[in-house]
Amino acid sequence: MKLEMKLPCPKSEAIESYEILLAVCRAEDAYLAVGYKQMRDLLERICRAQMQNESLQMTDLSARISFVAAKVGLSVAEQNRLHTFRLTSNAILKRQQEPNREQLLRDAKTLAFFIRKLLEEDIPLELYRLLPRADATYLVAPPARERVQRMRVCFQYADEQYLYVTPLDEVSEKPYLVRYNIPQINEEFAETCKLLWRHAQVNLLDVAVDEAGILTPSFIVLEPDYLLDISSLAECFRDYGHHPANYFLSRLQPIENARPLLLGNIANLFLDEWIHAKSEDIDYRTCMQKAFRRYPIELAACSDLRDKEKERQFFEDCKLHFDHIRETVNDTFHAAGYELDKTDAVLEPSYICEALGLQGRLDYMQRDMSSFIEMKSGKADEYAIRGKVEPKENNKVQMLLYQAVLQYSMGMDHRKVKAYLLYTRYPLLYPSRPSWAMVRRVIDLRNRIVADEYGVQLRNSLEYTAQKLEEINASTLNERGLKGRFWETYLRPSIDNFQSKLKALSPLEKNYFYAVYNFITKELYTSKSGDVDYEGRTGAASLWLSTLAEKCEAGEIIYDLKIKENHAADEHKAGLTFSFFKKEKAGETLLNEAGVNDITGDKAIGNDITGNEASASKSVRSETLETETSLPNFRQGDAIILYERNRDTDNVTNKMVFKGNIEYLTENEIGIRLRATQQNPSVLPAESLYAIEHDTMDTTFRSMYQGLYIYLSARKERRDLLLSQRPPRFDESLDSMISFLSDLREQAKLHVP
Repeated sequence: MKLEMKLPCPKSEAIESYEILLAVCRAEDAYLAVGYKQMRDLLERICRAQMQNESLQMTDLSARISFVAAKVGLSVAEQNRLHTFRLTSNAILKRQQEPNREQLLRDAKTLAFFIRKLLEEDIPLELYRLLPRADATYLVAPPARERVQRMRVCFQYADEQYLYVTPLDEVSEKPYLVRYNIPQINEEFAETCKLLWRHAQVNLLDVAVDEAGILTPSFIVLEPDYLLDISSLAECFRDYGHHPANYFLSRLQPIENARPLLLGNIANLFLDEWIHAKSEDIDYRTCMQKAFRRYPIELAACSDLRDKEKERQFFEDCKLHFDHIRETVNDTFHAAGYELDKTDAVLEPSYICEALGLQGRLDYMQRDMSSFIEMKSGKADEYAIRGKVEPKENNKVQMLLYQAVLQYSMGMDHRKVKAYLLYTRYPLLYPSRPSWAMVRRVIDLRNRIVADEYGVQLRNSLEYTAQKLEEINASTLNERGLKGRFWETYLRPSIDNFQSKLKALSPLEKNYFYAVYNFITKELYTSKSGDVDYEGRTGAASLWLSTLAEKCEAGEIIYDLKIKENHAADEHKAGLTFSFFKKEKAGETLLNEAGVNDITGDKAIGNDITGNEASASKSVRSETLETETSLPNFRQGDAIILYERNRDTDNVTNKMVFKGNIEYLTENEIGIRLRATQQNPSVLPAESLYAIEHDTMDTTFRSMYQGLYIYLSARKERRDLLLSQRPPRFDESLDSMISFLSDLREQAKLHVP
């Protein structure tokens, strides 16, 4: 008799999921938070599995639930139960709510019935007996009759009057109705509303809610997790118009004239020197020596500086800007009405504003954020008004966006923040006037750019990309219909140059260009918003989408850091040394044994856990959410974001951030090299706690796009070589000389004694 060995059959996905739910339902009360984390991960995996063959890029669980619900035909009640679990798990994992067994069993039942419907396999009797008999209940929160500052929603569909959306932070029986195209309120977003796709993530800001529960927002921000750089967005506002194609053209074109950029960098160095000067006078020659030490390659490689006359003019301009910055800092700062105090300044602070989908870096800001300065070394508008110098439109747009970011990220009323444009050429310290209608137009442009990026990476089609890049032409970009010598001589050529290079390519060369463009755009999009194909959070958006538990589990955050040594003011090696701070946790604040906040000195009151409750919950949290034994996923040289983190609610979107790199990392301390010196010690308080997280930069992708432009500009034979249309050629003219020298070398070896 022949014996056959039978391998054990692999468990089905449904059985494995039910076993996880069974273990969660049987867990002790001390591990309920762990159970919620396991159930959350289970739902994430199930939704991702249902989207494997879909090209939609949705990195938010709410949008994925809505998509899967529509795909398998879940009822509104079934969807709301899943959203109730999502919101409950959010609150527990963010430590805003304590878990309880009744809620956990309710949510386990929701997931069990969802799995049964999705995978068509009955719930095991052992698990079914543990689930509550009554249907899972959920709370439906109707919109309050008030004004809401911010609301994240998922777009479903639209008609001529309303957008129909589902909220992410609460559960609703029916979609919310959003009025759009309302004059003087949100009419600027008419173009955005035409571009919305189902399940798109949208931020609604400054939302008025009427008696019928209908929402009227002032701002509609499409896919806010995709951050655009403020300066790049502002540069889309040109003399001839502000079409989204300006953004893509600027990204592709290399910087042809490095002289203005170099002058701007040196002017920033001058500002730094004058702000932190101990006396009323600084030596210009010493400052220029610092500039040469800081930018040696840039100065040596600047083609303009090879011309004696241009070189002389460049250094005369440097001296002019040096004197004007001195005059501004020493005199204008103290003039009535400006209220600028250089002794309490922050240089080059960065901000991430998820509300508006923007990020940026200022040149100068008062530490209390009451006023800030953006410095420009170029020319202002000298021709709009005869005999008067006015700021250029792109510079005004940049100032408005910084004001908006401070309002929606830091809670600073834009009407109370004094914003100044400093044109160091004149000098002119120009006060910026806020215009929220203009900000809405700029955010609409941002939305159109993001929609184009989303479309390119979603379709991954050569034909679609060719169609979008055809928009980069003079007739499309010249929205204001400029004519005359200025347009024809200075503005139009750079636009036509791109299109003429593109049209000169062969069909094969065009297809290669479009395919690589699609690849880079897809990679850029996923680096910002994350990738649906991977478990957990990825991309820059994970900085605010991931919970603390998720970050700790992935090793993506190191927090509770205390400054050990502060060398942020060092000119050549600005840096900080941090040690790990051990503390007790309770509620959302950092409390010592006396129940007093270590940072603010306030006593815990209200809902804060105190006394016996704190000691009882300490062991639970240390075993569940803290995951302090997780290994950090950081190494020497990593680019990082540094920010103050004294409460669980502190993150990169509501704190001033500083960028740098990890210099070294040991078990007891971390060394951070800052990109910008901070000579004001109060900018980085010694008594505060800090966190570091990974930073992502667009500079690599910009180099890739510019490499494509170099490909466009290359000779035909070079492109043929890159695409394997011709074999490589070798220069054989020196072969005889090389052979002769080789023979001489061999003969010399023979005669060596």
